[in-house]
Amino acid sequence: MWEGKMGGKNSSENSRISAPPGDLPSGEFSCAASLQAMATAGISGISGISGILGSLLQLEENFSSCLARIDALVLKPLLQAEPQDPKEKENFQLLVLLNDRFQSLWNFTEENSRILRGKSQLENSGCIQDFSILWKGEVFLSLYIQYFVTFANFVVVQGFEQAARSKSDAWKLHKAVLKEFLRDFTSESSLGLALHLVLHKPFQEHIQGYLQLLSQLHEQLQEGSERDVVATVLQEFGKLESFISQVLDEAVFTKELWKSLGYKFTDVLCVPERRLLEDSRNLPIASGAARSERLLLFDDVLVLIQGNSFQSFDLKLVWVDENCGEKSAPGLHSLRITTPEETFVLSTKDPQMKAVWRWKLEQAVRQALNGKRDFPLWGRSGEGSEAPSRRFFTYVFRMEGRLRGATYEGEWLWGKPHGKGTLKWRDGRNHVGDFQEGLEHGFGICLVPQRSEDRYDCYKCHWYQGKMRGYGICEYGNDLVYRGYFKDNVRQGFGILENFSAEHPFRYTGHWENDKKNGYGVWDDKERGERYIGMWSDDLRHGEGIVVTQSGLCYQRTFHAGKMVGSGILLLEDDSVYEGNFTEELTFVGKGKLSLANGFVLQGTFSSRGGRGLSTHGVLSTAPEPRRQLDQLGLKEFPVEKRWTGIFEQFLEFLHSGCKEETEESYTGFHIQTSKELRKSQEYLCCQRGSEEIFWKIEEILEDLVEHTGPEALQGYLEKALESSLHPLGKLLRALTAAFQATFAGIGANRHLLAMAQDEVKFYSRKIWEFYLGLLRVALERKGRAPAEDADPSLGKGPSLVLPLILPGFYPELSMLYMLQHQREDELYCQGIVELSLFPDIQLLEFLDVQKHLWPLKDLTLTSNQRRSLIKDKCFLSATECLQKLITTVDPREKLEILRRRISWNVSFHLGNTRNAPFHLRDPRNVPFQPGDPRNVPSHMRDTRNVPSNIADPRNVPFHLGTSPGPTSVPPLSSTLWSQSITPVIPNFFS
Repeated sequence: MWEGKMGGKNSSENSRISAPPGDLPSGEFSCAASLQAMATAGISGISGISGILGSLLQLEENFSSCLARIDALVLKPLLQAEPQDPKEKENFQLLVLLNDRFQSLWNFTEENSRILRGKSQLENSGCIQDFSILWKGEVFLSLYIQYFVTFANFVVVQGFEQAARSKSDAWKLHKAVLKEFLRDFTSESSLGLALHLVLHKPFQEHIQGYLQLLSQLHEQLQEGSERDVVATVLQEFGKLESFISQVLDEAVFTKELWKSLGYKFTDVLCVPERRLLEDSRNLPIASGAARSERLLLFDDVLVLIQGNSFQSFDLKLVWVDENCGEKSAPGLHSLRITTPEETFVLSTKDPQMKAVWRWKLEQAVRQALNGKRDFPLWGRSGEGSEAPSRRFFTYVFRMEGRLRGATYEGEWLWGKPHGKGTLKWRDGRNHVGDFQEGLEHGFGICLVPQRSEDRYDCYKCHWYQGKMRGYGICEYGNDLVYRGYFKDNVRQGFGILENFSAEHPFRYTGHWENDKKNGYGVWDDKERGERYIGMWSDDLRHGEGIVVTQSGLCYQRTFHAGKMVGSGILLLEDDSVYEGNFTEELTFVGKGKLSLANGFVLQGTFSSRGGRGLSTHGVLSTAPEPRRQLDQLGLKEFPVEKRWTGIFEQFLEFLHSGCKEETEESYTGFHIQTSKELRKSQEYLCCQRGSEEIFWKIEEILEDLVEHTGPEALQGYLEKALESSLHPLGKLLRALTAAFQATFAGIGANRHLLAMAQDEVKFYSRKIWEFYLGLLRVALERKGRAPAEDADPSLGKGPSLVLPLILPGFYPELSMLYMLQHQREDELYCQGIVELSLFPDIQLLEFLDVQKHLWPLKDLTLTSNQRRSLIKDKCFLSATECLQKLITTVDPREKLEILRRRISWNVSFHLGNTRNAPFHLRDPRNVPFQPGDPRNVPSHMRDTRNVPSNIADPRNVPFHLGTSPGPTSVPPLSSTLWSQSITPVIPNFFS
């Protein structure tokens, strides 16, 4: 192949051609194995080979003498006549380069002559190794190709005609001698044509001499590796002969074109390396709709000429389609030409002309894409592969439209950006990502500069037909960050908008519509220390809403266009409840009802007297009145199935789309970073950046779903999937966790929201199970199977299977809400534990209604000091240890396991089996069961001041008493009450 660059002003002058890699065994004309075979094999016809070797030596010596004469009589005089005109100086530089190629070829011929002369003088001469043309064949070809390419460039620019017109004195003095020398080559009187012939005809004749000698050598050899090597070299020199002839024809063809065109065209189009491949005047074809008068196909561009103007199209971005898709006029045969900004049709009346034009266009485009010409330049008509439809190139858009002035670098398909690429506008915009049919489509990163400041808005999201659609992250230049879903370049669906600036920090988690907050959402105002949970419309609070303050106040109101309207409910920290109208500063105004914590009710009209306190006109009722259950808010106003519809809608659309791999990230969020800018986002809406090495692919996920449908396998699969940040189930859980924490964590940890949180978690388990069933249905459909109607009955309890798996992720928020809700009961329970620790053994056993045959002390007549045995001390310490474990354990399942082991040990202990007892109670010496033990109880067990702090502090004992005595005082202990409630239980978050 000709590996030199093609056409254009930047084409390399040091072009060379190498043989196609498949033509020779090792990419060279002779390899080590071939030479070894030739050295060891018997050769017949030695005298014939020796004669061929001598003929080759004589051929080289004669050619070297001819080159010496050409150098002395032609090249040196031409080089002495350096012109002064700038245009002629450019051509003179080509002549200098041609002389360099000539000298290299001459030196190589001299060296080959010396080698052949030395070989011929040896006694054992006449073997294949003596023919340097065989083992240096690639060097031969390279030198000849470089020379003739440079020679053709000089022909194209009419260099010989210009040299013949030289007016230098040195040239004039030498002209007579030169004419005498040129008579051996031509009888023409034209000096330019004579120079043209003298510098190429001897070389062509010399190659023909090579071919004759190689043919004779091939005939002399028998079948074998030697003959194959000679045949290969002979074939390559035959290609060289064709190549030289084609190069010279193209050069003359191109030179005649430049002569026929005016300076307006040649000044722009004429480049020494550019070759004319076809002209519509020689092979008629026309552009549709009278687009052009003439069509010129060069080796690097396609040119349409219309009058005094022309259009050129880079062949690297030209696609040829014989099925133009348009109805041609009767009797016309058409080709459709596609470029990045234009599409036109070429028509001809002759189907053969259409075939030739199509073939030449395809070959020219393919060679332009490869960056090198074929060797030889043209094969037989119909040979050669078509140009690939997918390409990589850089192009600047010039015509009107959204891409005017933009530069695209990347993959192309049929004239449009398609695949990976980078699009840059002049105003600084930059898009890097996936393209489809000329539009942004798929994942991409877009930088948009801000006008006022030196900052950028960075969009990292999915695109659909040129517009943002699906999940994405936008980092604005004003410190705002949005993580959520887009549609048609605006925020649409579920999303989180957060402001990280120190002046006005806030975060909104909820639904968007047409780039505005709409629907259910949570607004966290960190500057004011309050959180709004409720409905929105056009970026304003509109509808029912709950406001939770950092001080613990909580109220529910109706909003209209951002303003509070109507009456509401205000819950105070001391359990007082106000129902009526109040201001944003939480001042009572108008009619209202205030229910105090002690049961008193004040009902009337309230007003504020400008700093002098609250004034009211009404009735104060001191009679006890049954309190309405107003402590839990938001259950009726915000049905759980209507809160986070934006999250579930995206995952359901993913199911309805058939769970396609290319759309998975758009619907469920992306996990892998694709650029340095993407690493700036420390949080993800639907997934977190983890250290998982296994990448879950949709095909693998659906395959595993079918294989894990049994109850035990299903539980393990769900647990693994929910823990993964790459699995769609894990992404859904993380999205729900983000929404849950935005509502109930931090300021939202208010006991009046416990019921909302409980309903939400239970609803999550149902939706995750529904999504799992949807994935399973898609997996079965892909395998051509239908969901089994007689499925395992246990699978019908899917939400109960999912709930324990997702509960640990919500436990911190639920635990805090539960503790705040049951804080008073916990205080009573802790006080009861302390009082029980003061009871004597017998009184404690009687109080707990323990049957006497289970008492550890059989002799009840012992003294009080003897009854204070170490058994009680050990049991009390063991109980305290159990309580401490329950307090410090977060996972509900671990709490249940602690209680199970404790109860199991108690039963075993009373039955006399101490194998499962704590270590310090397994030794009988440490368990004094015998009555009459004189040892006394340690004094620290009798002093309540020494009770561990984590037991004395009611905040650390979240145990449910079961009965609330009221807000005023702690009632005296009764055996019935404590016998029913002394057993500690795990907080029941869903009771």
